[in-house]
Amino acid sequence: MRLEEKMISLRTSLVYTKWILIHFPYTLLYQLACLFNLPLKTKVAWLPPPLSPPVFWASIDQVKLHASLPYPPPGRWCHKDDWDINMIHPLPSIFEKVPKKANKRDVHQTIRKMFIKKKKFRKTPQYKNMVYRVKEGKINPQGCKTIEEVDNYFRQLKKAFKSMENHGYLTQEQLGKPSVEEIRLHITRNGELCLGTGGNHRIRMAEILGIKYIPFLLRGIHQEWVMKLSRELSLPPNQAISHWLNQKFQKTPPQPIKHSII
Repeated sequence: MRLEEKMISLRTSLVYTKWILIHFPYTLLYQLACLFNLPLKTKVAWLPPPLSPPVFWASIDQVKLHASLPYPPPGRWCHKDDWDINMIHPLPSIFEKVPKKANKRDVHQTIRKMFIKKKKFRKTPQYKNMVYRVKEGKINPQGCKTIEEVDNYFRQLKKAFKSMENHGYLTQEQLGKPSVEEIRLHITRNGELCLGTGGNHRIRMAEILGIKYIPFLLRGIHQEWVMKLSRELSLPPNQAISHWLNQKFQKTPPQPIKHSII
């Protein structure tokens, strides 16, 4: 095994180990809550995602919302409060130009310029913003500490787009990466899918290429939705969510995923 492959394998193992360590304590707490039949609200508050979280496939058309969301509290699956009322926005088609004040405009307009208008990445708003933040010594954008790392980040975007164009949408596991790094979706109190902080570039590139279905990881759920499902199905919260996911989505792509560019 080459050094690069060993490093990827090590990183993947570390990511999975971190995931398990964060979520395992709440796995025990949740099981105790079920064992002692604690109130539903307590079970939902302690509900963790699976230690081996399944990847499902959704139609891009099903993802109508997006937001800059924090993740649920460490170790848990459910959001509370009114994030799905105060923080979410309609997810525009990548073929639409969005106004300057639109949420995540930098990402949206950058993907449009790079892959629809074929502009150089250094001319995109996200690149200019990332370079500015690096020069000002602000929080490292996308983990980049230098301008060269910013340039490499955009080269990797171009590489990802080319791979998607040639091979279709490959899962993170197929790419040799942890499945917990799939596009991260959240569920509102009304059962709507909302794109969070992971996968904003990928879903927009997929739409450009005419790809209809994307793999996703369910990263957060509004606690009211879990409680509603649990009551309606007369199932514990974890089983209610699992039933809903298996009824609504598939664990394999619903159709071939290689498409020609529009």
